[in-house]
Amino acid sequence: MSSSLPVIQAMLIEEFGLTAEQVQPESELSALGVDSLATVEFMFMLEDKFKLKMTGEPVPIKTVGEIAREVDRMLAEQSPEGS
Repeated sequence: MSSSLPVIQAMLIEEFGLTAEQVQPESELSALGVDSLATVEFMFMLEDKFKLKMTGEPVPIKTVGEIAREVDRMLAEQSPEGS
């Protein structure tokens, strides 16, 4: 399981007024009423929350689980070395 998934689920619940049952890893963002603009804005919120810097080409994200995978990937790539 993704290490960031529970935090992302909690943020989705708070930000978009969803329930825990709605924000399962396989849940599609569009079905939750989260459009592409809201997804981009949410990714910036995650960037702040996890102290990440988004780099490179945007990755298409359609589900809650895909958000968690992308955040985990960025966390692994950007973890401070030697600190």
